[in-house]
Amino acid sequence: MHETAIAQSIVETVLKEAHSHNAAGVESIEIVIGDLTFLGIEQIEFWVNTNLEGTIAQGAKLIFKREKGELLCKNCGYSGELKIKEDPAYHFHLPFFACPECGSSDIEITKGKESIIKSIRLITDE
Repeated sequence: MHETAIAQSIVETVLKEAHSHNAAGVESIEIVIGDLTFLGIEQIEFWVNTNLEGTIAQGAKLIFKREKGELLCKNCGYSGELKIKEDPAYHFHLPFFACPECGSSDIEITKGKESIIKSIRLITDE
């Protein structure tokens, strides 16, 4: 369900940028999805493509990249990857994260919680 809202936001942003630059079309869109968003890339891709139909961005190549989760432990100082096992329950409630070194829950998530448009390649008449 969250994927449809994210996809709509992506489409709105892409079209706004394309129109503000008087683009003739959109060649590609690069999107970074953090592992800790628990968003499904296949669903986002489907909804973005569906929402781009009939616009100047229809047919744009979608490039998805995953960003692994990373954390900083405020207890022991560990800084590194946060290992995540896929669990369907994550889509209903927030998972509990702890430091893989000391088990402390006093952590800061430093990477992997974003979903961003990294780049939009526009087609111009020039």
